[in-house]
Amino acid sequence: MPVSPNNPQDTQAVIAVLIAITACLCVAYWRTALRIILFVVLALAVFGVVAGIDGVTSLMAQHHR
Repeated sequence: MPVSPNNPQDTQAVIAVLIAITACLCVAYWRTALRIILFVVLALAVFGVVAGIDGVTSLMAQHHR
């Protein structure tokens, strides 16, 4: 039996509820939330630097062939 497609309004409602719950948790546990946000920002920054270095080295390797 095929699964019926999801309703976009239902998906938006679920996302809104999850954002509201996350916001409430961040307000209640703001110190922990700040630490998590700082960790995520640092992880994304490191990932961006590594991806950038990888991209530059691959471009340089193609340029010097």
